Amino acid sequence: MVERGRRGLDPAVLASFVTAALAFGAGAVLAWHHPVAPATVLASFMVCCAVVAWRPGIWLVVVPAALPLLNFSPWTGWITFDEFDLLVLAALAAGYARLAAAPSGFVFDHMGSAQSRSQWSAGAALALAFAALGLLGLCRGVADAGGWAFGWFDGYVQAVNSVRVGKSLLYAAMFWPLLRYELRRSTPQAILRLSLGMQVGLTFVVLAVLWERAAYPGLLDFSSRYRTTALFWEMHVGGAAIDGYLALATPFAALALWSARSRRAWAAAAGLALLTGYACLTTYSRGVYLAVAAPLLGLAVAWWWLGRDTSSRRPAFKALARWLMAAAVAASLLSAAFAMLGYAGLGGAMAALISLTLVLRVRRPALRWRTSATMFLMLALLTEAVAVIGGGSFMRMRLLESEHDFGSRLAHWRHGLGLLHGPTDWLLGIGLGRLPSHYARFVPGGEFSGAVSLAPSEAGRQVLRLSGPPTDEDLGGLYALTQRVALLPGGAYRVSLVVRATVTTELSLSVCEEHLLYARNCQLAAVRVEPRGGGWQQLTARLRGPVLSAGDWYAPRLGVFAMSVTNAGAAAEVAHVELLAPDGDELLANRDFAAALAHWFPAAQFYFMPWHIDNLALEILIERGLSGLAVFVALLGCVLVRLARLARAGSSFAPILAASLCGALLVGSVSSLMDVPQVAFLLLFLVVVSLQLPIQNRVLAAD
Repeated sequence: MVERGRRGLDPAVLASFVTAALAFGAGAVLAWHHPVAPATVLASFMVCCAVVAWRPGIWLVVVPAALPLLNFSPWTGWITFDEFDLLVLAALAAGYARLAAAPSGFVFDHMGSAQSRSQWSAGAALALAFAALGLLGLCRGVADAGGWAFGWFDGYVQAVNSVRVGKSLLYAAMFWPLLRYELRRSTPQAILRLSLGMQVGLTFVVLAVLWERAAYPGLLDFSSRYRTTALFWEMHVGGAAIDGYLALATPFAALALWSARSRRAWAAAAGLALLTGYACLTTYSRGVYLAVAAPLLGLAVAWWWLGRDTSSRRPAFKALARWLMAAAVAASLLSAAFAMLGYAGLGGAMAALISLTLVLRVRRPALRWRTSATMFLMLALLTEAVAVIGGGSFMRMRLLESEHDFGSRLAHWRHGLGLLHGPTDWLLGIGLGRLPSHYARFVPGGEFSGAVSLAPSEAGRQVLRLSGPPTDEDLGGLYALTQRVALLPGGAYRVSLVVRATVTTELSLSVCEEHLLYARNCQLAAVRVEPRGGGWQQLTARLRGPVLSAGDWYAPRLGVFAMSVTNAGAAAEVAHVELLAPDGDELLANRDFAAALAHWFPAAQFYFMPWHIDNLALEILIERGLSGLAVFVALLGCVLVRLARLARAGSSFAPILAASLCGALLVGSVSSLMDVPQVAFLLLFLVVVSLQLPIQNRVLAAD
């Protein structure tokens, strides 16, 4: 510190202080504007800052662990921001504050060999280029939306949606120096923390899946049209949030099995593997099946190779060929068996499980109990797959629809490419976050199924404006404004509205046992709002349907109140709404919208076309242009080459990162990822990790 005082303030130190102050200020402002509990959230933000400052490196556990958990949008009404943003800003504020106190040159010096520095510089240059193009895309998106305008509850068509899409890249870039600092302090410890954080986050997801399926369709019901969503509330307009997350996180479950030494640790890892398999299977996503099975197969081969001495690798090729052939034969037999049930493609997933089982057996032959335990785990995973895939009709129905789905997807992709109208759009894209708005405006039949906004009333207060689809009657009622409510025993719920309309408008009102996209039981009512000169009118409705149940104590059900417009070209303005439980208690918060859309959350059902292009490459091309796509492809190519060299240098963590990123790319072949902030952040963060790992050290998660 004395030396710093003599030479003046180091620019890197000054930059760290400024970044810490900006992150802290942004987090404090965001916390104070929390729609539900600003004081509590602000206090929690301060505590997070203190914990991260007190325990350096703890953010490597906490951030990935909390990623799938910290989002309460259905209760807050926020779409652009969520509680995970607050955690990230707390980690950045405290991390940069500690970084400013680090010894000069400790973080920003080049580490490793000349080859490592060259590869790191190439990756850093590509990452910087992608970040610069992301900033340009943000500016283009804001300009395309008509200029900067901010609202805490703005949605997918306003300028703030560009911020929602772009913040993941900003967060990943800001973690770069902090991650470098942690790797410089202790690479093995940093890897252990990151792996633990990913495994804890995956545990939260699979527990949420167990709760969701126990509460709604049932743990063993594999015929209902119910696809698991866990706690990924971004899926309120569809998308592949859980698909992308599982593809990124599942290799870390394999890592837990690989690195477990004791029977207790191995049993816990095996339990996580079984639950992860159940979560993947109950998404009923063909993309997830491929994105998990193929990288696991590659991971098994990589770990098998790393487990061989250099002198034994040449003869080991024969052994590798033998057990890969055995896996192929087993896969063929399994495919034939599953073909009788209509699931011939499942053999590939089984080959991955067999390969992983064999490599886990080879890993530590001295531990004989692992051989038997691993074989039992393989049998359990096979049984689980047969039960989920072959034990119900839902997946069979989805497979029968594959040809139709592929044709619809191709048409959807062509419509997306049609949004690029000129050389500038092709080169730079239409702007971050602008795909939904452009698709709804310019694609025939691609309109939104509804819309929600706030409109001023004569008294100077805001009222809710709820619209149906502009022209397509088939989309009526598929977009609703919802609020989470308690499910109480008894009879019927009652709704009271103060509403007006300029044309005859049909409103659908409901209370359902519902998590996010799929309702179990509902009480419903339809209300007709006549124009009557545009004057306000009070309407009441008694909902009809089965008695709703809050479920069992171990799997409580959530209740959802929803309002939607069911006829095309119509809209209703709502000044006040009340929902009375069977016992007469009022259940709604913010009934007159005095707090804007706090507590209210829009949700679509069954129709999600305008919100997602369902392809990662097209998503980047449309919003960031050919330049953004070229840089992204080059960046990932650089990352995968670097991970391959790390693996050859003895890193057993590099194959984990490669499997994770390849899984995300496979999901991205049929799904969008960049429009889901948490998943996009995780993908980009793992890219940053891959670029930062020192190439000369043996990096093993549990050596």
